[in-house]
Amino acid sequence: MFTTVRRRFAVVAVSLLALAASACNSPHTPDGSPPADATHVTVYATEFAYEVSSKTLEEGAVVFDLTNNGTMQHDLVLEGGPGGATKVISPGETDSFFVTLEDGTYTLYCSVGNHRAQGMEFKITVM
Repeated sequence: MFTTVRRRFAVVAVSLLALAASACNSPHTPDGSPPADATHVTVYATEFAYEVSSKTLEEGAVVFDLTNNGTMQHDLVLEGGPGGATKVISPGETDSFFVTLEDGTYTLYCSVGNHRAQGMEFKITVM
């Protein structure tokens, strides 16, 4: 029984050390906001399309800034990778989310109703 307790303690201790080490390598600032050098991607939503400032990015910290220029509610969802999403926002509103992206291709889309099927989807490439 004593050996089982020691093993459990060791597993918990190693897990906490790993968690602490990963936090030290995090690109987030202490308050959880993106670093000052994060790339900002401006996205404008309308019915039923997005206008995007850049679809090719360097890997690292990225902030997606969504502005709803449409007449209906929209959002922006990152599929795959670390995931991420804005809130569903009304016309004239803005919202953002921050992620750290590695090399690859990612899809972003609107999750409101059938907006994605109507064309509110685009891909970005991270190199």
